[in-house]
Amino acid sequence: MTVSQLLAPTDSQTYRPVLRAPSKIRAVGIVIAARDQCDTIAKSILSIFAANSHSGWRNSLWIVVVADACTDATAKVARDAIGAFGEVLEVTARSTQTAHRIGASSVIEHFRDIPRHALLLTSVDAGTELHSDWMSTKLQRSRPA
Repeated sequence: MTVSQLLAPTDSQTYRPVLRAPSKIRAVGIVIAARDQCDTIAKSILSIFAANSHSGWRNSLWIVVVADACTDATAKVARDAIGAFGEVLEVTARSTQTAHRIGASSVIEHFRDIPRHALLLTSVDAGTELHSDWMSTKLQRSRPA
């Protein structure tokens, strides 16, 4: 007897496993609003890269750090950590919400040729190191039910 036969309902209904559709996400954009976090921003960015690598994601990834009214080297440290996989915007909004909006607009502009439903736009705290399964979890949650 096969596993499917063992799991099949005993009534007249035919057993059909529920198959989830693959993610339709083609690009991931991450916004990091930061203020005077030069001590933690590189670790946060590197944890995004590690989570991305762990997930097996092979499509586009773009990180936007919005250095808001920084008086330290946050912007420079972020640029060094991001390399060619994002950008750092220096603003003087003095507002986390505004910094997130500016970053989100920048991500959407960067992926202007990607349909909006195929873009996963998310944010990360500048002082947080992500778990290795963070990206996998985000991508799984973006799949249609």
